[in-house]
Amino acid sequence: MRQALLALAAGLAIGFGSVGQARAQGQVYDPVPPRGSAYVRLVNVLPGEVQARPDFLPQQRLGTAPAQRVMAFTTVENVANRQLRLEFQEGQRRGQATLRVEPGSFVTVLLHAAPGGGLAATAIVDAADFNRARARLAFYNAMPDCPAAGLAIQPSGPAVFEGVPSLATRARSVNPVAAEIRATCGDRASAPFALEGLEAGGMYSIWMISGAQPQAFMTRDTTAVWRP
Repeated sequence: MRQALLALAAGLAIGFGSVGQARAQGQVYDPVPPRGSAYVRLVNVLPGEVQARPDFLPQQRLGTAPAQRVMAFTTVENVANRQLRLEFQEGQRRGQATLRVEPGSFVTVLLHAAPGGGLAATAIVDAADFNRARARLAFYNAMPDCPAAGLAIQPSGPAVFEGVPSLATRARSVNPVAAEIRATCGDRASAPFALEGLEAGGMYSIWMISGAQPQAFMTRDTTAVWRP
C-alpha cells in the first residue's frame, strides 16, 4: 500500500488541454458527429431518483446507485446559438433550466437541490489534458453547501485535489495505481473508499454529493456512439 501511495503521489499532474481530444483517442473508428455538435451528460446528485425531460435528448431516468446517477456523454447537434431546455423531477420537487453550450465542448449538467427546497441544474464545462500513459481523474464538488472540497489519500497521504468550489470540477492525470481516498469539506468527510481499477488512457470521475454525511464514489466516463 505504501508503494501505491507514493506512486500515486508522484504521478499527479495538472492537465490543461481539451477533453474532446482525450475522448477522441478512444473513438478513432466511431462515426464522427456533425460540426456544431457538443457532448452533454446529466448527473443526478439528489437523494432520490430523477426523471429528466430534456428537449435535446431522450427522456432520462437517473437512479441513486452510483452507476445509475451518471449518463454517458451524448451528442447534441446544432448547439450554436441554441437554447437547450430541461425539465426534471425528484419526487414532488420539480426543476427546469435553460442551457447554452459551445460546439465541440463536453458539458456535465448537475441536477441538484436549490435554496428554499427547489431543484436546479448547473452546467460545468469539462476540460483536461489527456495522457495515454496515465488515467484522467476528475473530481466534482456536487454539494451546493460546500464552498471548498478536497480529496486526499488515506490515512495521511497527500491531497489529490484541494479547494474545489461548490458545483465545480478539477481534473488531473494520475498513474493507474490503487489507493484508499476520502473526500472532505471542512470537518465533514465521506467514508474512505478505494481508488482502483484505473487503466492508462481511461477517464474517471469522482463525485462528492450531499447526504447525512458527504458521500463519494467513482465512475468511469463513457461517451455514447453517435449514430447518423
